[in-house]
Amino acid sequence: TITAVTISSQPIKMIWFIILFIPGLTSGDTCSCSTPNQYELLCCNPDNLGNIVRIDENDNRQKYIICPSTLLTQCQLLSSCSDVLVRNPSASSGYYDINLSNGSVITVYCDMDGNNCDGEGGWIRVAQLNMSEPGATCPPGLTLQNYNNIDHSLCGRSSYGCNSTFFSTYGLNYTKVCGKVRGYQFGHIDAFGTGTNNIDSEYVDGISITYGSNPRQHIWTYAGGYSEFQNGGRNCPCNNGSSVVVPNFVGNDYYCESGPGQSRILYV
Repeated sequence: TITAVTISSQPIKMIWFIILFIPGLTSGDTCSCSTPNQYELLCCNPDNLGNIVRIDENDNRQKYIICPSTLLTQCQLLSSCSDVLVRNPSASSGYYDINLSNGSVITVYCDMDGNNCDGEGGWIRVAQLNMSEPGATCPPGLTLQNYNNIDHSLCGRSSYGCNSTFFSTYGLNYTKVCGKVRGYQFGHIDAFGTGTNNIDSEYVDGISITYGSNPRQHIWTYAGGYSEFQNGGRNCPCNNGSSVVVPNFVGNDYYCESGPGQSRILYV
């Protein structure tokens, strides 16, 4: 049983109506509906637990819903940030609990704005590396590096070749990946001119984002070219007269940006 309170807003007197209705759910039931009802939209929001929440209506009455102090089962069966957003379209970006298929519950950060993606919310953040934040450290596999002309440390490879780091997707199925990469140059950069055409080797001077293993699958590549004014094999494929061939497994899923040539200071 769910309780809603309706208050008349007439100027002479105030009349309270207590309305009880049964939507077919109790605290032990689960919701088989794909679209949440108004009660779920409001009371599945943790900020509303134990509170009386006003419902906006285009009439002369003020309507309220009394939310329980604990989440009902239908609120708890959320398996993604998209589910959270469906339950509460006004949900803000932040940390939420979601359920995995094995029954365990994990806390993830949900991007409900999509400003760094497609403009739509419901994204699960699996990795964030912002070395300009106080106390930031490099993840395993990458090396901390310092330069004189930048006020914070960076993460990079320890020597020639590949250095990798791994981020878990919690075993969740996904169909889209989005993100943002900032590249820095120091020294000579070679784009796709490293002489290899194997996804498990140093096929690019830049950043390679992949998933899975045996075989590894390509998602997106960020390449750094030597100069925009040359067309040799160590420059971006989009340079005038370039003969650079992008590896087949990369296809069109890459971005190449030219540097200033060889730079002995850090170049963003």
